Formats: sequence, C-alpha cells, structure tokens
Amino acid sequence: MGKKTSTEYQTHKQSGLLEFIWSERSRLKKVTVFVMLRTMVLAPIPIITRQIVDHEVKGGSIFGVIQMMLIVLGLIGLHVIFTVVGNRELSRNIPNMVLDLRARIFHKLQFMNFGFLDRTKAGRLLSKYAFDTQQVEGTLVPIIHDIIPTLTYSICMIVVITTMNPLLTVVIVLMLPIIAAVRMFFINRITQNNRQVRLARERLTGTASEYISALRLVRSLGEEKAVSSHLDSHSEGFRAGRQKQIMLNTSLGVFTFSAKEFLSILIVGVGAIMVVHGYASYGVLMAFLVALPVILMPIQSITSFSQQYFLGQESYRSIRELLDSGYVERWNGDYIPQHIRGEINFEHVCFTYDEKKPDVLHDFTLKVNAGEHVAFVGPSGSGKSTLVSLILGLYAPRKGRILVDGMPQERLAMRQFRRRCAIVMQDSMLLSGTITENIRFGQPEANMEQVREAARLAYAEDFIDELDDGFDTVVGERGVALSGGQRQRIAIARALLRNPSILILDEATSALDYESERQVQAALNNLSKGRTVITIAHRLSTVKNADRIVVLHKGHIKEVGSFEELAKLDGAFAHLLASQNTPS
Repeated sequence: MGKKTSTEYQTHKQSGLLEFIWSERSRLKKVTVFVMLRTMVLAPIPIITRQIVDHEVKGGSIFGVIQMMLIVLGLIGLHVIFTVVGNRELSRNIPNMVLDLRARIFHKLQFMNFGFLDRTKAGRLLSKYAFDTQQVEGTLVPIIHDIIPTLTYSICMIVVITTMNPLLTVVIVLMLPIIAAVRMFFINRITQNNRQVRLARERLTGTASEYISALRLVRSLGEEKAVSSHLDSHSEGFRAGRQKQIMLNTSLGVFTFSAKEFLSILIVGVGAIMVVHGYASYGVLMAFLVALPVILMPIQSITSFSQQYFLGQESYRSIRELLDSGYVERWNGDYIPQHIRGEINFEHVCFTYDEKKPDVLHDFTLKVNAGEHVAFVGPSGSGKSTLVSLILGLYAPRKGRILVDGMPQERLAMRQFRRRCAIVMQDSMLLSGTITENIRFGQPEANMEQVREAARLAYAEDFIDELDDGFDTVVGERGVALSGGQRQRIAIARALLRNPSILILDEATSALDYESERQVQAALNNLSKGRTVITIAHRLSTVKNADRIVVLHKGHIKEVGSFEELAKLDGAFAHLLASQNTPS
C-alpha cells in the first residue's frame, strides 16, 4: 500500500464538469441532436419579421402576413415536438449518469486503504456520495436543457442578423467581451469561495454525523452543551462562507442585469439612428429588436444559473478528489489458490499506522501452522488487532512480509483470499435486513436449508424460531432489535455458512454476560473445527483450548506456549491471569 502523510486527498489531473459531460457525449448524442433542432427551427423568425414589416405590411398584403404567421406557428410546433422528445431522452439519461457516478464512488471506496479511511470521517464520504452527486445532477439538467440550447439559439440569431446588417451586429459583439471580462472577475472569486464552502460543509457533515451516531454517549455523560458548542463552531464557518457566497452571486446578478439593459438601449439607439439616416430599414430594426433578447438570453441565463453551476462544478471536483485519490490498496497479485490450508507466516514484520509515530509491531516473526488455533493476548496497544488487519491485507507491513501457505501476500489475489476467511468481532455488525439476509451475507448463493443448518450449529435456530417472523425478522440498523448474544450467534452462523479456511475471532465473547458467553462459546467451538483459527482475546478464560497462546507487549512477543505451560511460569501471562483472577 502507498505511504501517505497528508490527511487530504492526493489527486491526479482532475477534469471539470464540462469535461465530464463531454466524456458522456455518446450517451447524450440523441439529447444533443434534439436540443440543436429545437433551437435551429426558431432561427428564421427575425428573417420572417423583416419580411412582414418591409414587404407584407408595406405592400398591404394581409394574406402575406397570415402566411408568414402560419410559417412561424409551424416552426413553433416543430420546436415543441423536438423539445418533448429531447426531454424524454434527457430524463432517461441524466439519472443513469448520476447512478453510474455513485456506483463509481462506492466502488472506489472498496479499494481505499484503511490508513485513509481511518482518518476520514464517514460523514465526509457520505457527503460526496449523496450530496455532491445530487448537486451534479441538479447542474447537468439545466446545462443540457437550458444553457446549451440558449447558447445555440443566440449564435444562430447572431448569424442571421449579421446577414441583415453587419454594423449593428458589430456593436453587439464588441460589448460582449467587456461583459465577459467583468464576469470573470466575479467567477474567480466565486470559484474560490465555493471550494471553501464545500470543505466547510464536509467538516460540518462529518462532525454532525459523528455526534448523531454517538447521541447515547453524549447524553449519558451530560455533554450536550460541549457537543453543541463544537458543532456550532463548524456551523459558523459554514454560515460565513455561505454569506459571502450569496453576496458574490447576487452582485454578479446585479451587474449582469445592468449590462444587459444598457446593451438593449444601445442597440435601440444605434438602430434608430441608422434607420433615420437610411442605413437600415424598419424591418431590419424590428428584426434586431426580436433577436436582441435571444442574443442576450445566455447572459441572463448563465447569470441566473451561475450559482448552481459553481456548486455543481465544486461538487464534481469533490467527487474527482475521491475518484482520483492515490489512497488505494496496492495489492496487485493475481494468484488464486485452489485450496487454502491456512498456514500463516510472519517474517520480520514491522508496522506503524502513522509514519511520524513509533512502530506498533517490531520485527515480528511467527509461524501459524495450518489447522492450528493460535490466540494472541496482551494489554491494550500491544498489537493484537493489528495482526488481524495485516493477515486480511487491510494494511501492509512497513518492513518484512506475510506469507499464506508459503505464498507472499503481494502475489495473492487479495479479495479472493479474503473470501476464504471469516471474522467474528466483539460487536459483530448486522445489516438492517432480515436474519436470513444477514446470515446469507457471507454466502449469497446459499439455500434456506443451508442457512438453517448454519443457524443450528451457531445455537441460533431456537431463538430465531421463537421470534414472530422467524428467519424473516428484520433486525434493524446494526441489529439493534437483538441482544448482544443473539447478534453474535447470527454472526457465527454467517461465518459457518461461509465455511472459511481461516477463522478470526476478535474479542468475540468479551462483551457478553455469562449465559450468552456460554452459548456463543459453544457455537465458536463448532465453528473452529477443521480450520486455522486466530483468536484475539482479552478475557483469558476463552483461550484455554488454544493450541498456542502468544503473549504480546508493545509489539513484541513476550511468551509462547499452551495455557497450562504459560500459567505455570512466573511471566507476563501468569501476571495477566492473576489480574483477572482466572483459575488455571
């Protein structure tokens, strides 16, 4: 895995929102065609206006006027048809684009290394997945539905009126760069401010998500005031950024409106003078007056849309930060063994979670034989859980290497290897589905008979059948509808169904009462048969049946032996036993 020191994302070359739209051009091809057709069919209207004023009205031809009006109605009818068809294509493609973008974000998260994930609040990632993609969707629709056709319509109008009177067109064209230059003055400041607001929102969302998930702890300790104060400080930063954001956008709107009105009066004045001096006809002036709102429409539309566009642009930049991030697992191995025996060999492994801090493991060397039950014990911070993370490849050693059945980890297809493992933790997380869905999570193709057998071996079948909905009982988010012992036994059933080659028990019974521990321990005994078992234990009474016990202290091996052997020594294990009053 890569070594990173910054807590921010490492990014490569980023593409903007418009580049994203361009990358999806094949998907938007039909939409674009109908957008172009819907605007182009209206382009002849200034020409028809000039025809009516300079020819039909001057010639007194009512029939000619009606004929021209019918042509306009026909063009409007085509415009409506193209718009309806285009909107249907738009409504089908934009949600699919956003759905794919969310899928890419979630897929990326599956490959992020845990060094990055440990430092990043879940609320920040959720903000990218939900809020930022929603902002992108809210920006894509008006860009394709309004801004692109408006610009196309304006360009068509400029081409049409240029054929009538190039001089008047020059007046318009010369003013547009001045307006654009002043707009850039605002845009640069708006872009910078939007980034600050987005980062402030992510910090606020991350902190709020953390405190909401810890409401029970906050209220139990009576720390509501301190938490509210901390959250208010993040809210204040977000409020100040939003205040400046609104001020910049409204100022841009005032400038754009004033510039548009000035340009309108300028064109009317110059056009009137040209008519007076015979350089233009009344029909040409009328045609310009019809075309002018269309020519100026992009200025107003883009201004009205600018705040949403900049928000969408910043949201897409936020998404790209994640998608382009270099904080990914570096496992590139492709070796998939047909069978894993479960031999694990640590060779001079050194590891730290933070390069600026001392190693958690120091020159750690140990061989776990296939089919062996090895328990790691020791005080908090001794490196027990770190070993589990290293076995599963959630982190990579700083030095040394780990071999599985003699094969170095870097050569293994890591995700396939993980599918041959199972883990039961102290607080095994359940998903908010049914009991059946939770047991099947480790083996989705399993049938109901296999699910029941796994539940029986985990001593869970009886209590499940006593529930009103049995195996169809919804367990609630994180399994809150069940007791700790029930959750553990469902987690064990999930592991049994998976039939792993390597089983990891991480403090699997330490949080349970005596009766629940007895039932869960019996289920664990069933689960442990015929496979390599790694146990992380604080409660030493749970490791009596281990083949070997490895006593750790500050990342070093202090003692190795069976329960009986270590209990007879006046060493680290005996002291741990004495402190827990565990009979030997």
